[in-house]
Amino acid sequence: MTSALPDRPPDRRRLYLAVALALALLAGAAVVFAANTSPSKLQPKVDTNNLDVGPVVPAVNAVGWLNSAPLTPASLSGKVVLYDFWTYSCVNCVRTIPYVRALYDRYRNEGLVVIGIHSPEFDFEKNHANVTRAVKDLGVTWPVALDDKMVVWEAFQNNSWPADYVADSAGHLRYTHVGEGDYGQTEDVVRTLLRVDAGAPRAADPSASAAPAGAAPTAAGDITPETYLGVLRGNSAKQGPATYPDPTTVPVDTARLSGAWSGTGDYVQADAAASAIVLHYQAREVNLVLAPPAAGPVAVILELDGKPLAPAYRTSQTVVDAGGRTSVLVADADMYRLVLGPAVEGHTLRITANAPGLLAYAFTFGT
Repeated sequence: MTSALPDRPPDRRRLYLAVALALALLAGAAVVFAANTSPSKLQPKVDTNNLDVGPVVPAVNAVGWLNSAPLTPASLSGKVVLYDFWTYSCVNCVRTIPYVRALYDRYRNEGLVVIGIHSPEFDFEKNHANVTRAVKDLGVTWPVALDDKMVVWEAFQNNSWPADYVADSAGHLRYTHVGEGDYGQTEDVVRTLLRVDAGAPRAADPSASAAPAGAAPTAAGDITPETYLGVLRGNSAKQGPATYPDPTTVPVDTARLSGAWSGTGDYVQADAAASAIVLHYQAREVNLVLAPPAAGPVAVILELDGKPLAPAYRTSQTVVDAGGRTSVLVADADMYRLVLGPAVEGHTLRITANAPGLLAYAFTFGT
């Protein structure tokens, strides 16, 4: 990936409502995508005691490392290695982090090495200061390889976030998993390759601590799919500056712009303080990747069905001012949790910039 915009949307994508059926467990395996389906329902179960032996995995030729000196094939010799492809503003990746942490904490003293391959989707995710902050905020303590140019991504022939590849102590690929879920199966693979005794304790179950982030969709067609706002993958914006009328109605699963916005390939930029995005969604959880103006942090006002967010729909990032308005403070380029309701429901969410220069990239949703 380069900083230049591609001529067409890339095939790689976050695996939110899009899932992959792994047709083989080797690098370069063909992958078939199906919208709005649970990954664990499509990916076949494997016999973890009879894992196929694949090719030797590629070296991790990263542009930099966090939490570790560079890890080479020589330094990884004799270790079972979990290669976890992620990027920090991807909600699916964020939801898998507690499970990766549980594996790392439980098995690192038994020979497991976890390498988080941070392969960015958006340009701001190539900023190492941003990644360093996110690694700290998300509690990622294992080695992170910075794959700004997608070199490691291409070497593994990967095409989704998140995706896991497990190699044995000889460096051969033994297991691949794309998307969220199947955490128990991944642990079984790790235990088999580490030769952990069947009666030995398993990794802690992080389900309770992961709950505030929402959950992945579990059934076809149940929630709004990931919705991009930039002109390459969205249908809300025109290239360049334009003024959009305030929409009177918005179809379900659709976002519309209101006011002055400039459209670019990956994002839309608010050109006025009152510029808004109106979203008609079906979900429990709504997230939006945002970046602040160059001038600094900005509050983004949130209204659900024309009113401030009721307590039952607020997230850990909701700010309530003295007048009762609800907002999130956008201080860094990141994913922001806008709504977390009691159940999957249909609502209209209005997001209003309090200052020009706000950048908005993509919505993701959860149940």
